[in-house]
Amino acid sequence: MTVPQYMVVAQWIALLSLGLLVIVMYRQLGRVFGRKQRPEHLGPEIGTRATEFDYHRLGDAAVRTFRPELGQTVLLAFVDPTCPACEELVESLGQATSSDDLWETRILLVTDEPPDYVNLSEAFSLTQLEIAWPTSETVRQAYRVGATPLVVAIDRGGIVRAVRATTELDDIRTILRIVEAPRDARDHEHRHEDEVSSAHEQNERAAIVESKGGAL
Repeated sequence: MTVPQYMVVAQWIALLSLGLLVIVMYRQLGRVFGRKQRPEHLGPEIGTRATEFDYHRLGDAAVRTFRPELGQTVLLAFVDPTCPACEELVESLGQATSSDDLWETRILLVTDEPPDYVNLSEAFSLTQLEIAWPTSETVRQAYRVGATPLVVAIDRGGIVRAVRATTELDDIRTILRIVEAPRDARDHEHRHEDEVSSAHEQNERAAIVESKGGAL
């Protein structure tokens, strides 16, 4: 018995529709759960030298080398096209570079996922930022990337100055200010952050003491 062709077509349409529905649901779940706090050990230690690595770009088989000590500040954004939180980071990075602020920092998106996956993400397919595919599988290990997204800021001397697991535009601007600032100003920025954190802890302690009637 021969199955009518229209039924075969209908079955394929149903299967494709189901596959599309699964993808949409997966991405929505990723947006819900992708904001969970990342482990604090992600990323290289602050003050260590960034690792050099080879990579190629989309549609270009030529091998290029990322050398972190060439006198230019760099943000390495470890991202993946199938990661919804990564899409948000790519959009924030694009907004930061298209703003009125004249940032000098080079931004390099680093991913291990196949180039074809770029077309699955609107943020990745439309971005003007450079996307790098490392030629070695050890790059993420060298930068201690356990999850994406992760931003690593490198100063002009090739030293890691900031590491953040973030998607927020304000965080990106803060990182850019830190990495582009002269060393003295950067040290002042870190001291200011420490002072703000210490003051916040003192205020919380005072509130706890007051709520207990002055008893520790």
